[in-house]
Amino acid sequence: MTPKVASPSSVSEAIAYCRKALPLTSRTFALGIELLQDPLRDEIGVAYLICRVLDTIEDTTSLPANSRSDLLRAWPENFMDSHNWPLLAADVERMFAHENLTGQDHELCRHCTKVLRAFHSFRPAARSAMHDSIVEMALGMAETVDRELRGEGLKLETMEDLQRYCYYVAGTVGKLLTNEFALDRKSVTPAVREKMSQHAVSFGLGLQVTNVIKGVTDDIERGVAYVPRSLFKRAGIDLQGLIDNPDDPRGRAVVAGLVETTLLWLDEALEYTLSIPKSERDIRLFCALPLTFAVRTLALALKTTHVFSEEILKITREEVKQIHAEVDGAVSDDKALRAIYARERKVVAALVESAKG
Repeated sequence: MTPKVASPSSVSEAIAYCRKALPLTSRTFALGIELLQDPLRDEIGVAYLICRVLDTIEDTTSLPANSRSDLLRAWPENFMDSHNWPLLAADVERMFAHENLTGQDHELCRHCTKVLRAFHSFRPAARSAMHDSIVEMALGMAETVDRELRGEGLKLETMEDLQRYCYYVAGTVGKLLTNEFALDRKSVTPAVREKMSQHAVSFGLGLQVTNVIKGVTDDIERGVAYVPRSLFKRAGIDLQGLIDNPDDPRGRAVVAGLVETTLLWLDEALEYTLSIPKSERDIRLFCALPLTFAVRTLALALKTTHVFSEEILKITREEVKQIHAEVDGAVSDDKALRAIYARERKVVAALVESAKG
């Protein structure tokens, strides 16, 4: 049986939905995607939304763990198949149909058909470039949900545990981006791609751990703890102690331990960005903006005494505009980009030393 081909109007409607949904699910990442030239703008935007759907399936601990694990494991063999993807999307939409599931991420899952329809409208080579990373992410997230089934929850012991978790969530995204850039731009030669690949995973890791720091309390409320227990032990306090007393100064020491390793990954993220040919201004800006936002966010996390309070850390809109303007002006100049990063990093490094002392 020949698969039904979507009408041009339904495809355009699906892409329009994805463009609208993107800034509702990620303010800073959407900012960079909107700067990309076509076809990367929509291809990477929809890839991000697919990753967000998978992440939401994993994160929604109020839904049965066995159903979430099964759904994640169904992705690899079905999301690329022209016959099966509509059934997969319908399963996601049914899972998230309950009105008690509120928020933009849950709303995105209720429109999974549009997301996958947009994906299937892309050139086959682009879908293939995304395939391996999406498969790896889905299976890695299923492993995480399986820990719930065994009654273990998500309680990470070491930085190595955190790195493994974040690899599936975001390190895979670094690989996906590299594949897409190499597909679309002739300047990303095999030699350039090889250099980018050396830093691609760390690019994703650094940005993801920054997100962990931003939303640490929200994570805890869902029954998960991404901050490794080893950092709490080193600081001489446990997680519950910081939840009960978010102003305890030992909280800064916990965050400092996390930031210290995150900075090393962000150092590699800078090299990833600079390995992109200067002629590819939009791609460089796409990478340099979230990198700079991340370092500024780490500084904010170390300046506050309320990291473990109920507020999610966010840099201000004014800061976003200022960083955007500065990075935009320096994006084709390696020396200038290094200088911006070094300035922001120096602030964070000094705060780490202060917190440790």
